[in-house]
Amino acid sequence: MPLKWRVTVIVALCALSLWALFPRDVTVRTRNAQGVLQNETVRKVPLKPGLDLSGGMYLALEVNDEKQKIAPSAKAEAIDRALKTVRTRLEGYGTSETVVEKQGSDRIVVSIPGISDEVRARKLVEDQAFLEFKITDKSGALERALPKLDQVVKQRGLAAAKPSGDTSSAVSLSPATKGLQGLLTAGDTSKKTDSAKKVASAGAKAANAKDSAAAAAAAADSLKLQPGGAFSSLLQAGNMPGEFYVDNNQASTLEGYLEDSVVTAALPPGKQLLPSTDSVSLQGKTYRAFYVVDSKSIMTGDHLKGAQPNNNTMDGTVVEFELDNVGGRTFRTQTGNHVGDYMAIILDGRVMGRPPVIQSAIGTRGQITMGGKSLAEAQDLALVLRAGALPVPLRVAQSQKIGPTLGQDSIDKGRNASIIAVALVVIIMLTYYRFSGLLAVGGLILYILYTLAALAGFDAAITMPGIAGFVLSIGIAVDANVLIFERIREELVHGKTVRTAIDEGFRHAMPAIIDSNVSTILTAAVLYQYGTGAVKGFAVTLIAGIFASLITSIFVVRTFYLLWLNRSRGAQTLSI
Repeated sequence: MPLKWRVTVIVALCALSLWALFPRDVTVRTRNAQGVLQNETVRKVPLKPGLDLSGGMYLALEVNDEKQKIAPSAKAEAIDRALKTVRTRLEGYGTSETVVEKQGSDRIVVSIPGISDEVRARKLVEDQAFLEFKITDKSGALERALPKLDQVVKQRGLAAAKPSGDTSSAVSLSPATKGLQGLLTAGDTSKKTDSAKKVASAGAKAANAKDSAAAAAAAADSLKLQPGGAFSSLLQAGNMPGEFYVDNNQASTLEGYLEDSVVTAALPPGKQLLPSTDSVSLQGKTYRAFYVVDSKSIMTGDHLKGAQPNNNTMDGTVVEFELDNVGGRTFRTQTGNHVGDYMAIILDGRVMGRPPVIQSAIGTRGQITMGGKSLAEAQDLALVLRAGALPVPLRVAQSQKIGPTLGQDSIDKGRNASIIAVALVVIIMLTYYRFSGLLAVGGLILYILYTLAALAGFDAAITMPGIAGFVLSIGIAVDANVLIFERIREELVHGKTVRTAIDEGFRHAMPAIIDSNVSTILTAAVLYQYGTGAVKGFAVTLIAGIFASLITSIFVVRTFYLLWLNRSRGAQTLSI
């Protein structure tokens, strides 16, 4: 490679590393207490200290008996199965030394370094992640059942006070709201060239479902939902079959009605009324969508094989999922029977955006379009889907901040030992190899920069075992330079010119460097695969350090030699 390109690559790596390590403000899309999407600026600080250095957050998880009654004898087994799911989720959350352990027979304790993502962490461990695909109702069943529902709510005494907000006059949704199309797309992405083989994206669905939407609007107009009882006065018909909008301030009221078993029993047979995850703003108000769907699922997430977050220009942030062969066959059959219908994709009892139209039979691949949500939210969704649904609902029984597990004296001693070790390596290299040792120290500085940037890319936390692995990898990085320098010395003894000796030294040392580093990487890979917590953090640090050492010892130091030779115009001697 020409010298100028070598220098360009080194400078680019340095710039990229500094960018990765520099704290910065990032804007993410979050939901407020009312469930409305909003922009929030958060401070992203790479390489946060781990539990042993700075403490973090402690969560105690228990079975949520309010959601699902479980016999005491079955709780222990359920906790064992939930333990694996929670550990898989949090380990995929980042190599941040998270500790997940069973306490007694009915509790899981989780320790997470740092507290900036407390809400996100709680959501990860509490989410059921139960995925379902259901068909929305197009028969107008709920509209016919509204008088009965109003009566049941009144008899149950659930509407002690009239809902706040002006529901005395219906607000007709303008045609502009039809542009708020499905935030969720499911299709056979294995045949990307055939658009008919997957569910259309937001803009495409509006055109393809024109007739269905018109029919739904006509049906809604014919029924004319009139404000009446406490239940029906909350609802306003949407622009597609089974779609209703509720003032966002009254959404919790409607969900409270639906939690009553008698009200649920009064719903049309075989139907459910489920809330959506998204809202729409209209005429200065925010409305939450609700959908009437079939109680029976055409498919569940039991056959989910994998899920990955992604970004594309058409749909924005998405989660691409894949079903196994059995699930793919079932899904293809069921969606083939419902071509032209709207399909709601439901996660933990909530519809993920507006249901899209099934345009053709869907196979094993599809995608969940996240709309305005951030990539972090897509990563979390993919993570919980891969980890699987919790066997039992969990709740956070206790949450508190925890201090560092190591005392300050231990932290100080570990820091001092690391500084002394690095200083000794630098002194020995400068004393024994002189000018060549100086070049190696220059490569060592870049090695430290590259390694820290790689750890920041892994979202790693700095722990004492991680620091130990980092210092050890510094010794490995210098070891590669020692092999190269000794080879150069041998070539100089045999009467080779300085340039030839440098070229031959790097070439002859390469097999030994590769062999020693590959064996270390394999060992670290085993530690990462079978270790947990601090052991896994040590392995990640060691692997990142080895790859950085290969770059600096082989590429960077040789570039330094070439710069020196170019400037000295072929030196006759080399200080080594």
